[in-house]
Parts: sequence; C-alpha cells; structure tokens
Amino acid sequence: MFTIVLLLYLQQHLEVTLEGSSLRGAYLTRAECEAAATRLRGPLPTPRTYAAAWHDAVCLPIDREVKVNDVSPQGLGQLFERAPPPGECFADGSWRRLAELCVPGTGGKPVTKGG
Repeated sequence: MFTIVLLLYLQQHLEVTLEGSSLRGAYLTRAECEAAATRLRGPLPTPRTYAAAWHDAVCLPIDREVKVNDVSPQGLGQLFERAPPPGECFADGSWRRLAELCVPGTGGKPVTKGG
C-alpha cells in the first residue's frame, strides 16, 4: 500500500520554504499512487507577496493495516482567502490544482462539476 504526501512550497524573493504537507488517499501499488500524484504536482496560483507557489507529491509505502485520513492542505486557506478560486472550486489552469484540493477524499482524481 502507498499514500501520497502533498508538499506545498512557496518562494519569497530567492528563499523557498515548505509551507505545509498533507496526506492524500491510499493506493494498492506504487504505479497507482504515482499516476494520482502526477496530477497534484505543479504550479499553483501565487499568493500576494510571493514569487511562486507549487506542489510536489511523494508516494510513500504504508502497511496494509494503516488507514489514511486525508488531511486538508495546511496553510492554503489563509494564503488564498483574499483571492479564492473562481467558480467555487471549479476552475481551469493553475487554479485547477487548487480546486482539486477543495474536495477531501478525491485521492488525486480530478474534480468535475456536479461531483
């Protein structure tokens, strides 16, 4: 079994910081985990005062008896409360990555309108 650890990186000037991390789902094989992680990697909308924001996703092995509770991405709410994604979590482009995190338990699957 594998789970995704989603890492949020922010760049301010030339300094890059790890803002937070969260867990995303459980997968039977590393290949399934990596396929889900691929969609979660990449740029996010840049918060004010920052030069860049992006996610990395790492697949980690877990024991079969371990139950993974998805954890909301830490720090994103405060960073984007003044600039929420358009369309109430249904978005395109770099906002799409943020919108996919709005629905817990998706395990990296794309979020579509209506469910």
